[in-house]
Amino acid sequence: MNLWCVSMECAGIAEAGGVKNVTYSLCKEFSLLGHNVTLFIPAFKCTQLDLLHDIKKDFFSLQIDFCDKKESISYTKAVFSEGNFQVILVNHKCFSEKEAVYTYTENEQKNNPDFIKGKGHLDSHFMDVLFQKSVFEYFIHNQDEKLPQIIHCQDASTAILPAFFLNIPKLQLPRFVVTIHNAGPFYHHEFKNLEQAEYFTSLPIKLLKNSMNNNKVEPFLIAANSNAKLTTVSPEYANELVNPAFYNQTDGLSTIFASKKIKITGITNGFDFERYNPKDKNFSKLPYEFDPSSKNLKGKFLCRDYFLQNIVQSDNFDTTGIKKYGSISQKDGIFIAYHGRITTQKGISVLTDTIPYIINNFDDVNFVIAGQGESELENKIIELTKKYPQRVFFINGYNQKVVRLATASCDFMVLPSFFEPCGLEDFIAQSYGTLPIAHKTGGLNKIIDNKTGFLYNDNTPESLTVKLTEVIMIKKLKPERIISMIKKASDYIYKEYLWKNVIEKKYVPFFEKIKKF
Repeated sequence: MNLWCVSMECAGIAEAGGVKNVTYSLCKEFSLLGHNVTLFIPAFKCTQLDLLHDIKKDFFSLQIDFCDKKESISYTKAVFSEGNFQVILVNHKCFSEKEAVYTYTENEQKNNPDFIKGKGHLDSHFMDVLFQKSVFEYFIHNQDEKLPQIIHCQDASTAILPAFFLNIPKLQLPRFVVTIHNAGPFYHHEFKNLEQAEYFTSLPIKLLKNSMNNNKVEPFLIAANSNAKLTTVSPEYANELVNPAFYNQTDGLSTIFASKKIKITGITNGFDFERYNPKDKNFSKLPYEFDPSSKNLKGKFLCRDYFLQNIVQSDNFDTTGIKKYGSISQKDGIFIAYHGRITTQKGISVLTDTIPYIINNFDDVNFVIAGQGESELENKIIELTKKYPQRVFFINGYNQKVVRLATASCDFMVLPSFFEPCGLEDFIAQSYGTLPIAHKTGGLNKIIDNKTGFLYNDNTPESLTVKLTEVIMIKKLKPERIISMIKKASDYIYKEYLWKNVIEKKYVPFFEKIKKF
């Protein structure tokens, strides 16, 4: 199979959210299974080339008619060392001047007050559409290469690509798959009105009008109306996306998907276990090795000691990319972590309202929070570190080794998302012997309640407080039950969710099926 993967991010090249891991793993595992894989990705200022070889800079260039101007595009070709798949980097100044994939950085805000840290790029529509047109033009101008049978587009920022291929009868067109990684508010990359959509895309008015959600033009609807097959990252989230009851969680899209009877296939993301394997320090990036599957957790608790001594209570570790707030004075006790984006969707307000109840009722429970995002929510966490200076520790920003160590050092990982398409942090936690405690929504339903983690229903501080209290008491009174769950969780994710298995059992049959139509 000849497969093109089109994504704004990929682990090891340019990283932002969970899409990076999916992109990387899909490309790697398909390639290792013998398929011809090419990844298309913009070349940002933050792009890393360390894992690429056979780099051919600017091997091809052209001019694209775009927004009433001609834009010069060049392409860099390389091979990704891990998986040996081809990478095509799309070069343009709108990408190369950006320090992050989707949002502005603190440094960019210092240089220009209009570029607000954590907010989306002001020219995001320009970037999205130019990238997609660049992939289309590459296809048109490189007919001597092996053309793709499947083009797999990752999320809203690449969802209109299929529309550019309409009305080209002379070419043997590929089949398109568009994966919805998150259809929550602020994730649609929608055009604010018909005029804006027409200006950036130059697509037929009829198509754009048929792809509207109130006054906005939705990329996912453009994809569906352009004969693309829609998938998403778990069966549970697929059901939510076509259920009108999830109107608010999808900013109205679920009602439209349901009314148009648009089919969405749910395939749960896999997990690249070897990138986190705690039995090997070279992969886990942890200071000590341990094995949850054999209940050997000595190294896990040595990791906690190391984390407390070298990161929480001192600065004996490289903490580039993060700011630290608060501390933890206890060595023993129960440690509860959160790692992820600090955003409304992730239920941070539920967590920050819950923490005081738990701390006031349990003297030996501590919280470690890691992430970055909305300033208002970050400030709430900082206030908690001031109110409970020896019980709450906040890692603000991102440093791979630090956040992995934080996750591995804790007993539990709390995930209070209001909605969650798939979830990756539950996998990472389970691989490190840290049991997830999660709101029962979307892809978090892959956690088996009371066997591989804990689930709760109503996402309120009251419900989370009850669930945390229950789990804390189990840990205190029945520690052997927690150890058994740690083993089961580790065994379960390895058996059911290795990317190789997901691709062989789910993706390959799905792609082969749509190739026939």
